[in-house]
Amino acid sequence: MKNLESKIDEAFQETILFPRERAVTDFLVKVLNSTDTFREDDRKVEVIGLYYYAASPLSFLFAMPNYAYYAPDKTVHIAELHLKEHGFQDYTQADLQDLCRKILDENDIQYTGHLNADNRLDTTGYWENQSGLEHEFLKQCWKKAKEQTRSKVLGFLEASDSSSAVYDLENGYYLPFEVDLEEYLQAQGFRFEKEN
Repeated sequence: MKNLESKIDEAFQETILFPRERAVTDFLVKVLNSTDTFREDDRKVEVIGLYYYAASPLSFLFAMPNYAYYAPDKTVHIAELHLKEHGFQDYTQADLQDLCRKILDENDIQYTGHLNADNRLDTTGYWENQSGLEHEFLKQCWKKAKEQTRSKVLGFLEASDSSSAVYDLENGYYLPFEVDLEEYLQAQGFRFEKEN
C-alpha cells in the first residue's frame, strides 16, 4: 500500500503542484518585496500570514501582516493570487478521485468496494497525503522566494476558514494547538512588538 500511496503522491505533484510552482513562487517574491505597502503607516512587517481556502488550497492564496502582531485596521493592502488568472483550473475532490482511480487502474487494484452511492471513490482508503503535500509545496515555494529576495520576514500558513492548524513555513511543521504564535516565536528567540 505504501508504494501505491507514493505513486498517487507523485502523480498529484506532477499534475497539480509542480505546474503551479512558478506562479506561486513569483507571487511570494512580490509579497516579500512589498511588505512595506501592506500598511497605512511605515511600520516594518516582520511576520506574514499566508492564507488559503481549505476546500481548494491552491485556487487562491492571500497574504497580509499576521494579525497575531499587527492591528487589522492598519492594513490597507492584501496581496492575492488567483491561479485561474495564470491559466490553472481549480482542482476539485472529483479531480483528485479521478487521479486516484487512474493510478489504481494502472496498478490493477480493485476499488469498487470503496465507491459511494454516486460512484465516487472514497480516497481515504488509499491516499491521505493531499494536505501534507500542498503544505510542503507551499513551504518550498516560500523558501525559493526568500532565497530570491533575501528577506528575513517570517511566514505562517493558515486556512482561511480556520479549519486547520498554523503551519510554520520556515521550519515546515504545525504549531501545537495549545501554543499561540507569539509564545512560539519567543521560544525561538524572536521578539516582535505586538500591536494593540
